[in-house]
Order: sequence, then C-alpha cells, then structure tokens
Amino acid sequence: MKKALLIALLTLFSIFCSGQDGGPLKFLGIPIDGPEAQFVAKLKAKGFTYNSVYNCYHGQFNGESVNISLHTNHNMLDRVYVAFPYTTEDNIRVEFNRLLAQFKDSSKYMDFSRNEEIPENDDISYEITVNNKRYQASFSYIDMDSDPVAFLNRFLDLFKDLFTEEQLTRLKEYIKKASDATQEQREVIQNEMMEEMQKIMQEQQENAEPNPEKALRFVATFFDGLRSMADGEVWFMIHERYGRYNIGLYYDNLHNQAHGEDL
Repeated sequence: MKKALLIALLTLFSIFCSGQDGGPLKFLGIPIDGPEAQFVAKLKAKGFTYNSVYNCYHGQFNGESVNISLHTNHNMLDRVYVAFPYTTEDNIRVEFNRLLAQFKDSSKYMDFSRNEEIPENDDISYEITVNNKRYQASFSYIDMDSDPVAFLNRFLDLFKDLFTEEQLTRLKEYIKKASDATQEQREVIQNEMMEEMQKIMQEQQENAEPNPEKALRFVATFFDGLRSMADGEVWFMIHERYGRYNIGLYYDNLHNQAHGEDL
C-alpha cells in the first residue's frame, strides 16, 4: 500500500517538474470554465456547428464525428459531454480499450482508479442488461498552477501516520527544492527524489509489520484524499440503446459543480 502511495506521489511530482500548462481542466485546449457563451465561441472556432434539434454541437474529436453537450451551474461551465457514434458490441470493446490506453498514456491525467481494460471473454450485452454492470473509467486532473508545493505537502500530510516524520520531511524538502529550481534542474531533482523514494520503500519493507486495519485505513484515506484534492475529472462509460452501444465521455470541472450551496 505504501508503495502505491510513493508511486502516486512520484507521478504528481513528475507532472509538477514537467512544467506543463496548468489552469482549469480543458477540452480541445479550451478551458472548461467561465460563461457558456465564451466556451461556445472558441468551440465554433474549431469547426463545431450547432444542432438546434438536439441542442448540441457537432464536430471532430479524437478521430471521430461526435456531438458535444454543455452543462452550466450558475452560468459557469462545469461539464462538457462528448457522445461518440453508436456501434456494435464487438467494436465498443475495442473503442473502450483504445480510449482507456490513450488516457493512460497522457501526462495530463492521473489514473488513481486503477482502471482496467474490458476482457475478451466479457459478454458486454449480458453484463449490462442482466447484471446492470457499468463499464466505465475515470481519471483525475490536478491544476498545478494552484500552488503545487502546498498541494503536494497537503497530499503527504494525509498519510503522516503511515510514515516517519523524518521520511516526510525528506520528501517535502525535495518538493521545496524543485519549486525554486529551473526546468533543467527539476529533471535532476526528480531523479534524486526517485532514489529517495526507493530508499524509503526499502526502509518500509525492513520495518514492515502486518496490520490489516491500518492497510484498510490507508486505502480509504488514499482514494478519498485524492478525490477531494482533484480539480477536474474525466470519465467515460458505455451506454446501450436497443442493442447498440456508444461511449459517453465527461469532462467535469469539479470546482464549478454544485456542492449544496443552493440547499
């Protein structure tokens, strides 16, 4: 379990060191934020056209002809929904697994859900219609423009009862060191931090004591903590309609969604 945490931290640290663009979650490079009209203007500039019958926008995305629907909360865009074309059961397995691989390969998102491909022996039709199974995958988005040092330190503090104070201090020192470094220096620091993590993992293995209750607490804290700290989520699932299947892809700006403030 601790090994999984260190791997997740290294992933976050790698994104921080990469210097990639931050800001709100984006769709086709367009921030999912602000008024709907602002987003629509940029979407149309990319060749999308409005369909008044279905109240959606039609255009090309990821090599497919798709329909885009938008959702707002208090006039702030919080979701972009992408509807892929309907296809057969055999093809939907291939499309799902291909999209999953593309997201796993992307450096923009983090796979904290341990998403898995649909196995060849799965009867998708039976599983959906009889067992009500949901074939879906989700990826988290972290806005590294919003004080990444504070974010990474806060992430580590979620697990302060699982590591020694000395180990946490050592990791936080690397995070602070990277924040003050140039891009070239960050690459060196990233390699140093990887070596430090390997050392910590070795220390943990040497001092490990079986504790099932602590392991369960770690898993709960790990996933709940990551969900609460993410700025955006991208997830997709298979929809079935009269024996045909398609993928619905959702881009969610978690900050703009309703959180009970209207209750």
